[in-house]
Amino acid sequence: MLLVMALLVQSAVTAQRTVAVTFDDLPVASALPLNDADRETTTARLLTALNNRRVPVIGFVNESKLVDESGSVVPRRVELLQRWLADGHELGNHTWSHIDLHKVPLAAYEADILRGEVTTKQLLARRGQVPRYFRHPYLHTPKTPAIRDSLAAFLAQHGYRIAPVTIDNSDWVFAAAYDRARARGDDTLASRVREEYLGYMLEVIRFYEDQARTILGREPAQVLLVHANRLNADSFDRLAEMMAGRGYRFITLDQALEDPAYRSKDAYFGD
Repeated sequence: MLLVMALLVQSAVTAQRTVAVTFDDLPVASALPLNDADRETTTARLLTALNNRRVPVIGFVNESKLVDESGSVVPRRVELLQRWLADGHELGNHTWSHIDLHKVPLAAYEADILRGEVTTKQLLARRGQVPRYFRHPYLHTPKTPAIRDSLAAFLAQHGYRIAPVTIDNSDWVFAAAYDRARARGDDTLASRVREEYLGYMLEVIRFYEDQARTILGREPAQVLLVHANRLNADSFDRLAEMMAGRGYRFITLDQALEDPAYRSKDAYFGD
């Protein structure tokens, strides 16, 4: 009887799982230098996977990735962001240079946020939209109440809401190995990295499901962070299938943040 009850509870949890998928470091992240053809291929493969699985996404942009060595904006790279918007996805602000709040004064951080919205704002304005979400690079939030309050007021003034994360991971470590294997033409190693990555992500998802139940007594609408890299371009279709197999339904970030868990007070300060 106890086993049956446990299975029924687990079945109910599984049936109710939802997740918002968020991509950081747009237009493309890589451990190795990229040419524009590489960026376009990665973007196309990512968007195809998202469309196939009907996953609504918000992508967080580092506009420093839009410029060349001379500091000029490259139209081909801006076009990559336009593709995300054309496919119905949203764009958010991840600062211009992926700056670390724990290493710079708040004024410099805020200036980087404003610098990082210039092109994105223009693209969104053409669609009658504005940037609405901000995500801290490295997920490094303020280390003191004073900085938190000042930054919160700044973000509110500029129309931003902070995009939280409940399923974090180190996909970028696997992505670096994957990029290097592909650069060497080692398809066997690249395939192995991809398989290890998917197994790792399954363990990560299970870990954060357990953490949520420990902290909240239930699983909230989750927010997944992954990066816009070639590994995810080649793996996301299977990752989405794996999550769907665990009972996840893909929702927007707006919908996820309706969960009352996100109204909990964040009282943590530190590294």
